Amino acid sequence: MIEEALNTRRLELLRRRINDEDYLYAAIQRLALVMSNELMDITHEGVRHERQRKRRK
Repeated sequence: MIEEALNTRRLELLRRRINDEDYLYAAIQRLALVMSNELMDITHEGVRHERQRKRRK
């Protein structure tokens, strides 16, 4: 019973988020970033190439 109430609450929260344009925009941006990172790993033959930040003087 408690689990069902929690699931119902989570579903309602997800419904509200899906209808929030800002939330959807941010979610799409996160997905694009993850996918881009995955594609970059594939193009570098499985070797992870990470850019290092240069220190400012």
